[in-house]
Amino acid sequence: MKKKPRQEDGSIKGEMWTEASRYIGDWRDNCKEGFGIQFYKNGDKYEGMWAMDKKHGQGTYWRNEGGKLRREYTGDWFEDKKHGRGTFFFKNSDRYDGYWVNGMPQGEGRMIYSNGNIYEGQWHEGKRNGYGVMTKRNGDHFEGHWVNDKREGQGSYFYSEKNKLFVGEWVDDQPKTGVYTEVEDDEADNGPKKPYFMDNYALPAIPELKLADPTRLLEKAMERTKRVRSHFRVQYIPLEEMFTSQELLDLRTAFDAVSLGQDFVDRQALQTSFSNLGIFPSEEMLDELLNSIGKLQEDQLITFEVFARCVALLLEENADKVSTSSQQNVEEGDMEGEYDQEQMEQMYGEEDPYYNE
Repeated sequence: MKKKPRQEDGSIKGEMWTEASRYIGDWRDNCKEGFGIQFYKNGDKYEGMWAMDKKHGQGTYWRNEGGKLRREYTGDWFEDKKHGRGTFFFKNSDRYDGYWVNGMPQGEGRMIYSNGNIYEGQWHEGKRNGYGVMTKRNGDHFEGHWVNDKREGQGSYFYSEKNKLFVGEWVDDQPKTGVYTEVEDDEADNGPKKPYFMDNYALPAIPELKLADPTRLLEKAMERTKRVRSHFRVQYIPLEEMFTSQELLDLRTAFDAVSLGQDFVDRQALQTSFSNLGIFPSEEMLDELLNSIGKLQEDQLITFEVFARCVALLLEENADKVSTSSQQNVEEGDMEGEYDQEQMEQMYGEEDPYYNE
């Protein structure tokens, strides 16, 4: 190792070789500290800031590919991990520009794909999670919610070629229930459009179909979609986004009370912990919960994560039931209110001063 005289701030500029690697830059207390360039034995290169022998601060990492260096990442580092704001250049020409946490895209970010598609929105642990907008090269456009890299929940999709807009519910990246509408286009010809397949093809007569109860059918479809979506969300959404810090602490306390210091519980202990929380699922419902979450150990023992996700799913299903019940009560209450008003008219008549007010 070659060292130059110590600087005024106490650092030393120098070079160091270890087998096939090489470092040129600042040192402090025998550690890389400040600006420096690291040449790795596999041919990679890092140029930027260091702290305590770790990449820390602004820096650029170059990847060796067949003897040529390709810039892979430029941005913030924290203790050897990408952390903060930075841009990652993929080998296939994709490019991500946004925020990082512990070496993975997280927070607001923009991904430009090599096929021309662009996603702008929220990320979590390297996947699209939260609200985001995907604009495709052909002009199609999706705007809505994402879970685990898939479209999930409320969203709208604009079909550029058909000039139509779908607004509704998505489950596992697929549209399930919603409404298609024609989008007005001032530049579009108002006359009949030519069919895509053949110019002079006569379509056979299609009988007109009418649903006996379209409103009820749509309600059932929405209920089924919400149920499927709830199971999907509970599988993939991070616990920190489903519960507050205090709620997670309460759940941990309830879990530890029956786990006796272990990292897992059996089914009987799981039912006991549910009872302590005022939740009483049946054995059949518990089987359905555990199967839908799908994160059981080989010996059927239940971890805290599975326990918390079961609670989340039970609470969500109970919330839907309460919401439906409340809506029914409101409707019944409105009817009762009208009936009471009629009684008031019969008892007091229009001369009653409170009635006139």
